[in-house]
Amino acid sequence: MKAYFLPFVFIFALTLARIANAQDTDKETEAALRQASEAAKKMGIEMPNVKKMMEEDAKEEAKEAAKAKAKVQAAISAPGPVVFPDWMPKIPGFTPAGAAAKKVVDDVPQIVQTGTSPLTPVALADAWEKFKNDKYQFSRMRSNINKTITQTVTFRELEDPHQEVTMEATREPREEITHVTLSAPLPTPAEAKEE
Repeated sequence: MKAYFLPFVFIFALTLARIANAQDTDKETEAALRQASEAAKKMGIEMPNVKKMMEEDAKEEAKEAAKAKAKVQAAISAPGPVVFPDWMPKIPGFTPAGAAAKKVVDDVPQIVQTGTSPLTPVALADAWEKFKNDKYQFSRMRSNINKTITQTVTFRELEDPHQEVTMEATREPREEITHVTLSAPLPTPAEAKEE
């Protein structure tokens, strides 16, 4: 029995390797699956239908992606005011470029508002950091890429409802103003949550 089983394992492993290779065409994959299936039948071993399994996985992934997209759309479409948490720290010298709006950023529904400030990104981040206290989780990231300075500060409530707000302040070299983006995740409406 062992002698018959080893060739099957070898053929099955080769088949899976060929399937995993992104450069294989559908015809090559089908031929390899057919060859492995025939070898398994000769040995009296039932081989799983790999192609069917791959198709089922693709359908499940598409279904999950559709659910996630529906949740995002439900959050964006939900009625209610578009406002940041009332505890959000003030931004010194901030001039909004418009009202806060619901937007999808990296597949996440958020409240977003942009604007400018005459202060540097470091000065804005320092002002926000003064708000630190035991009620909020605090994080600050700094970057200087090709002399473009970016400071990102996030506060998140430790108690329910765990609201969060992020300020990203960026200034390009030779600019005299800082571009500010405020963002806060939108809650997912109850009717869009999974059962």
